[in-house]
Amino acid sequence: MKKLFLLILLCSSRFFAQSADITPALQKIESGNNKGAEVILKELKTANPADPSVIYLDGLLTKDGGDALAKYSIVADKYPSSGYADAALYKIYSYYYALGSYNKASVYMERLKRDYPASPCIKSASEPFPDSEETSSVKPADVKTTTAAEAIKKEVKYNFTIQAGAFLNPDNAKKLAERLKKENRPVEISAKEIGGSVLNVVSVGQYVTEEDARRDLSALEKGFNIKGRIVPLVKN
Repeated sequence: MKKLFLLILLCSSRFFAQSADITPALQKIESGNNKGAEVILKELKTANPADPSVIYLDGLLTKDGGDALAKYSIVADKYPSSGYADAALYKIYSYYYALGSYNKASVYMERLKRDYPASPCIKSASEPFPDSEETSSVKPADVKTTTAAEAIKKEVKYNFTIQAGAFLNPDNAKKLAERLKKENRPVEISAKEIGGSVLNVVSVGQYVTEEDARRDLSALEKGFNIKGRIVPLVKN
């Protein structure tokens, strides 16, 4: 947590006189007292609901990754001169990097470097971009099956999985995983930590071809009301 707090402070060091001071809330987040930080946030939102620093703090305390992303985007897009605009861009970059959307992540990193070249957030982004786009952290599973024609065991290589969701709140990831497991689907939850943000990624299924995954994705989206996506499995 101390690493997270120091990173937040480093990437949010351009304070402005008109901005609300969210440092006490950041200190509570650093000590693990999120409820205390939420009390401060509630007071700040009452007095300064449109303050970019307050919106940024709201993003830090938002449990759903997509909702947090929307708040960071407001700070970065509508308040580019605020003391937290560079930190917001870094959080957006971190979100997409954690999901494996490296093309999107690189767009926000380039924007951060262009618009805020002196930002300490740039040095914090030390992770290299992989060669392939949207590579899952889930490792491939090798299983042996018996073909009816040959009656022999052969190794099957699975190349794709479906990312069913990504959550800041691990309980939400577990709930989705349990729903999927009730249909006897292979499910894995993997944690990705990028720039102090930990996303709990729920992956379901193992597929040889992308076409197989696409057919199952359509069924999952209808049956579970989720918006998933197909991702390649990491090769050993």
